[in-house]
Amino acid sequence: MQKWKTLMRSSPLRMAVCAAWMAAAFMGLEVFMRHYICHDLVYPLVFSAVWAALLTAVILLFPPRSGKLLFGVLYFVMMIYAVAQAGYYQIFGKMMWLTDIRYASEGAEFAGSVFAFLSKGFYISIVMMIAIGVIGVLLVPPAKRRWYSRVVCAVVIVAACVGLYKLPAQVFKADDDLWGAQDEYRRALSLEGAYHIMYDARKVYRICGLYQYTMRDIYKHFIVPHTPAYAAELEQDRETIDAYFAARGDAQANDMTGLFEGKNIIVILLESMDDWMIDEEVTPNICRMMEEGINFTNMYTPGYGGVRTFNTEFCVNTGIYLPTDGNLAFSYCTNDFSQSLPNLFRARGYSAESFHYNQPIFYNRGVMHPAMGFEEYVSYSDYVSDGTDSALFSDTFQFDNEAVCEKFFGGDSESGQFCSFLITRSAHMPYTYDDELSVYALEQYPEFEGKTGHEEIDCLQAKAKLVDDMFGELERKLEQTGHLDDTVVVAFSDHYVYGMTDKDKLYEESGVDNALLVEKTPCFIWANDMQPVTVDKTLNTADILPTVCNLFGMQGEYNYLGQDAFDENYDGYAIFPGGDWISGGVLYRDGAVVKEFYDGAADEVDIDAMNQTAQNFIDISNLLLKCDYYAKNHAQ
Repeated sequence: MQKWKTLMRSSPLRMAVCAAWMAAAFMGLEVFMRHYICHDLVYPLVFSAVWAALLTAVILLFPPRSGKLLFGVLYFVMMIYAVAQAGYYQIFGKMMWLTDIRYASEGAEFAGSVFAFLSKGFYISIVMMIAIGVIGVLLVPPAKRRWYSRVVCAVVIVAACVGLYKLPAQVFKADDDLWGAQDEYRRALSLEGAYHIMYDARKVYRICGLYQYTMRDIYKHFIVPHTPAYAAELEQDRETIDAYFAARGDAQANDMTGLFEGKNIIVILLESMDDWMIDEEVTPNICRMMEEGINFTNMYTPGYGGVRTFNTEFCVNTGIYLPTDGNLAFSYCTNDFSQSLPNLFRARGYSAESFHYNQPIFYNRGVMHPAMGFEEYVSYSDYVSDGTDSALFSDTFQFDNEAVCEKFFGGDSESGQFCSFLITRSAHMPYTYDDELSVYALEQYPEFEGKTGHEEIDCLQAKAKLVDDMFGELERKLEQTGHLDDTVVVAFSDHYVYGMTDKDKLYEESGVDNALLVEKTPCFIWANDMQPVTVDKTLNTADILPTVCNLFGMQGEYNYLGQDAFDENYDGYAIFPGGDWISGGVLYRDGAVVKEFYDGAADEVDIDAMNQTAQNFIDISNLLLKCDYYAKNHAQ
């Protein structure tokens, strides 16, 4: 034993053991990520092995104390990042860019619910990684580095840098036979395309692993935008968008054009209201409005960007999804959004205000909503004496409070016409009996507790009942204020009920067997005494704004990413941020048709053309924000 201790004090052996341990520790983070996110390709392991060698060699070049500190910082920062990515993927099925961390504070109040999604093994892995990191710090040799150790480290660093330079080309070469000689879309789908375009975080990670992925993220989103070539690139992007819209052609008038011209509009985002939560017993008012109005039976709400709710509210109001390429939506608050829903109505003399219970700092709505064109973000917390007032639990607050109600129905408009955007609260996660919103809902409707034998379903139904009550009260207020016949209600959900922890039950209730199909959510437009219409075409969130424009006689003022649901030349589709899509009775995912909604559907769809459409759709959505396209007012 004494001989072993003496041997371990010797610099060469201690250095070798330390180097092996640190390299293994860095690789352990990759193995952890690989287990929870993807394990179909070996490339991430190769990239990370080179990075592990590089980082280890750099650390061992430093003096003992500095080396301990450097290893501790690098390892534990990357460990926290890996844990965050793996946890995020377990919940949302996607990865974050570094810029998405800006949204972390918005989810802090729901952290308790998030933890429920993660397994015991996940937490055990965290404890093990912490222990590995601590041992690694302790193992760093206290003795001064020998000259030959520094030479070895330098050689490893040079070799690793050369390897990281050469590796991408070797990975892409193996992919060339399948994609290299094909069209632009197929090249974009290739490993090389995903790596350079960076339109999907998971695909980049899937190619190059944790460390290379992180460096690509930093380079692309924090360095490139400050280079001289970036301005020229923006002008080229504008030309690309012009060509895209020109190739698609102008929207055509149809039987629904101008149907609601001159009427007021109330736009309602139904927080977490899934389609299977709508039924005659729980939501009779919503069901009736769907039957009496325009019911979009195949509306999908793809999750672009890092957050779901703000993605949908931003898209419906501006026609643009949140960026998929890692850029932060908040950084575009100085963009020109003249094409937005509130700006279009304000140009016609309407008031345009948004309404929600939460503070203006949440999702930075106090800045982003005025940036999008709203005159004011009306936070209910400003109208109560105490921020915890139970009145804030009710989705009828905007009707119960006299000052807010006056604003809601056009009190700030000289013309008396209004465009009011409302975000509901009641159906938000979590779905447990002890959640404060659930407690409030079950106090109003105690019959739902224990009704189904499933706690989450009980809470969801009670909460959905509160949202439905809001629609009943809205109709009464419209009649009371004399606006029943001159107002249109546009209602849609921000996302499916991803807050359910029982995913098997979620799929069972949704009646689907695929993660993309669960994205289908309710959407309808209602006006008193209108002719009922059912639209079965597959649509996506970006289609809502151009459809509203058509119905209000504003079609053609701007080109939008989405299209009018009633345009006969538009076949309809839902495109997801990874390039997957639903269209023409086909679900296409991960490079293959995985479902036909009727026999022979795949034979009727041009798969290659639709793949090209999907990639263009994602690229153009990102470019619209990036180059501030509407600043030049490309009105048609």
